[in-house]
Amino acid sequence: MLHHACGLPLFYPTLYSTTQLRNAGAAVNTIRNKLADIVVLLRWEEFHGRDLISEFAQGNFLTVADIVSLRDFAKLDMRDQMQAAKPRSPGKGDVNFLESQVAFRRAKASIGGQQHYNRISTFADYLEFVATVVTQHRNSPLIAQDIAHMAAAIRKHRPRGLASDHNDDVDLRSPPPELVERFMAMGAEDSSENPFRDPGVRLRNAIIFGLLRYTGMRRGELLSLRLDQLDLGHEPRIWVRRNQDDSYDSRRYQPVSKTKERLLPIPLSLAERIQSYIMQVRAKIPPARRHPYLLVTHRKGPTWGKPLTLSALSSQIFGRMRMVDPQFACIHPHAFRHHFNYELSVSIDKQNAAASKTADGSRTAPISETRELDVRAFLNGHRNKASGAVYNRRHIRETSDAAIKKIQAELVRNLRASGEEN
Repeated sequence: MLHHACGLPLFYPTLYSTTQLRNAGAAVNTIRNKLADIVVLLRWEEFHGRDLISEFAQGNFLTVADIVSLRDFAKLDMRDQMQAAKPRSPGKGDVNFLESQVAFRRAKASIGGQQHYNRISTFADYLEFVATVVTQHRNSPLIAQDIAHMAAAIRKHRPRGLASDHNDDVDLRSPPPELVERFMAMGAEDSSENPFRDPGVRLRNAIIFGLLRYTGMRRGELLSLRLDQLDLGHEPRIWVRRNQDDSYDSRRYQPVSKTKERLLPIPLSLAERIQSYIMQVRAKIPPARRHPYLLVTHRKGPTWGKPLTLSALSSQIFGRMRMVDPQFACIHPHAFRHHFNYELSVSIDKQNAAASKTADGSRTAPISETRELDVRAFLNGHRNKASGAVYNRRHIRETSDAAIKKIQAELVRNLRASGEEN
């Protein structure tokens, strides 16, 4: 929540975040980012001496000039906003010429285009919501139309030309398979190159890498795994569940599942490692017995035995692995999610190729495109089937390259054959 200096929550931002974001199942980080955008809007109001709530209540909505001012303000880096927004004292930093003067202006620190786009999108959603709430008692179709026009005008002032694939290196999203194999080998418990020395830490880290690779789960889902979500029997499985506001979670920023709950199978070898970790390593850490979370901190200190945090996963575990080999720079928790989807695509292609070669019906039937979308959406926990497209870029690129090489080879053969005939 956002609150005043006295500690009281701001009413309308809190109403927006609870009714429009939290109730819609938005992740904690998403809510935090949206509220950070609203802080920028509130700073714009303060800087210009405006009170949009009162103006909306009187039926006065943002003009084009207001929207342009808000757009330009939203471009500023808020860490530098106080210095960048304040006017300079007259004459300070002036450069004198023979017949004229050019005043020195400090360049304003600005944010990137995508963040600017996101800020303005939040402004449009939030202001449309607030204006609707404060004028709902009027029940006027004309006011509702004005609010819709205001929100549309704000969205039109978002930066253009932001291609989703701009500057997108596919290797940064889905690492090369051979690099993933080398990372897994180095992170194995018995690897001589493993940068961690404690056997318990090595086992925990091997479990982390295995869960990320074999299930494609997000890091929040990984760190929120509880002991009661594990089935380590003959056919081992894990439940990915939403554990928001768990009273056992002592972490400041609780990692939670961002997508749908689902039941995922895991390899028997990984289940055996998890069982060994629970019984032989975790059980010997007294603070770990006070909560049900699987992965804990092993370093002695205030956080000993407490649930592993997001920062520890990213900076201490993956950060230390990246220090071993510079090529591991593209290996991070979310990269395993992309690699999992890449391996899923390769596996489906192999199954379809094998099924197409047999006519006796003894093999598994090929997986249709629609069925593949269903499978991918379930494994990733997506409600929208189109959400999985971003995770399949490496496979699409490789398939496209193979197709065009085949076409080019055929054209070359035809040209050679034509030349020999002539």
